[in-house]
Amino acid sequence: MHFNKNQNIGDVYLFFNSIPSTHSYAMELLSNSFPKHGTVISADFQEAGKGQQEKNWFSDKGKNILLSIILFPDNIAPSKLFLMNMAVSLAVRKSILIEYPVPENIYLKWPNDVYIFNKKVAGILIKNSLNFHKVQNTIISVGLNVNQPSFPDFLPSATSLFLNTSKETNRKEIEKNLFAALEEYLTYINEQPDLLEFQYHSCLLGMNKEHTFLIKKNNETLQGTITGVSNKGELIVKSSSDYQSLYFQHGDLIYL
Repeated sequence: MHFNKNQNIGDVYLFFNSIPSTHSYAMELLSNSFPKHGTVISADFQEAGKGQQEKNWFSDKGKNILLSIILFPDNIAPSKLFLMNMAVSLAVRKSILIEYPVPENIYLKWPNDVYIFNKKVAGILIKNSLNFHKVQNTIISVGLNVNQPSFPDFLPSATSLFLNTSKETNRKEIEKNLFAALEEYLTYINEQPDLLEFQYHSCLLGMNKEHTFLIKKNNETLQGTITGVSNKGELIVKSSSDYQSLYFQHGDLIYL
């Protein structure tokens, strides 16, 4: 991937003690000003943080990483957009690995979550704005649970680095490692897309394993095996009953 600004991620760093949403603030910057490529908006607390499908993001103040990054990609086709999801997911995973170097325990759950064992440690939200079939700008938002000591009962599948390492971790160090990993993996989109896809699939949660899903549109269960993710970002599941490969968009399935 190439960028139209010779600027590193994090060179412009805007920090807030509290903000409604770093993602919303990034959108406002793009609407009302001319932010530089790589601008980071970070906060200790989000009053209305959102994840995928407008779900609320829970986080104690000053414990975790809550940030959004503004990018101006150049020479990336809309058909390659899910490669960006792969690159960002792998970058977040790499930043976690530096602090928790147990790669066999860290998975990427399609489409935009990072898991330690069977619990979610990070969520990613990516918004691309297209103009004349080109990507005009991108907002990458990351919520990474770092030093969160516990979670409420209504989040039984959430975890943090602290809960897996029993020690507090310097959030700024993780951010620095995340920015460097992003710079690295984003170049793979055009330069090494096959390697990007290989690395993503090698740590995809449930890959080549049979699982039970709920198909939301007809409320039917599906027994099948995840065989990969398509170039369009669709989850590919091979049905255990007729061995047919089925393609699902985000929001079509629920893991049971």
